[in-house]
Amino acid sequence: MAAALVLALTGCEESVPAAGSGKASGAPGENLQGAGDPTQPPIELDPTSLMHALPIESQVGDVMVGGDPFLAQEAEAAEYCAKEEGISCAGLVAVAGKDMEERSDSSDTRVEFRLFSFETAEQAKTAMKGQVDRWRKADAKSGGRWQQKTVESHADETEAVRDDEVDVDVVVMRLGTVVAHIVALDVLPENVQHAVTVQASQVQALGQMGSRGY
Repeated sequence: MAAALVLALTGCEESVPAAGSGKASGAPGENLQGAGDPTQPPIELDPTSLMHALPIESQVGDVMVGGDPFLAQEAEAAEYCAKEEGISCAGLVAVAGKDMEERSDSSDTRVEFRLFSFETAEQAKTAMKGQVDRWRKADAKSGGRWQQKTVESHADETEAVRDDEVDVDVVVMRLGTVVAHIVALDVLPENVQHAVTVQASQVQALGQMGSRGY
């Protein structure tokens, strides 16, 4: 599974076919891409809106199928974050996630979405930095397999890397108080970009509605 590969190293209707990718230079964590507007209040999502911000299959690709989304809050969310991410998750409000696969027995194509909502943007920034630092250390131990990538997300911060050897792309974005993780296995570069665009747009759209109310 893609998530297992990430953890071992450290975690709108177009089809998402298998295979292919371009290379990029650089090591994970060398520079964070950012395009957020510092003059605007940070995006905030309550647990219900966080789950609604997960993409649906038809948005990602017309050949994709997926299971039910999950949502964890408070202590359960903190336990999930510590177990799956292995980093400090101070201020975590909720975690939501959904996995999608291509509708084919012969395909390994898979996209995993995870959303983490924090009390403050600074806590979200700290959590994202912890993930990037973890990549950097793991990459050094593995001989520098991760390649830095550039994706367009219009998020406050974005980090994207790829491992050509196992055909896995990983993108982490911070949008205000929300951190979004995308893990794509055996997915073309343009479809990784599409998944990033869809996820960022979902979070931004719900955030603009001012959904936090717990």
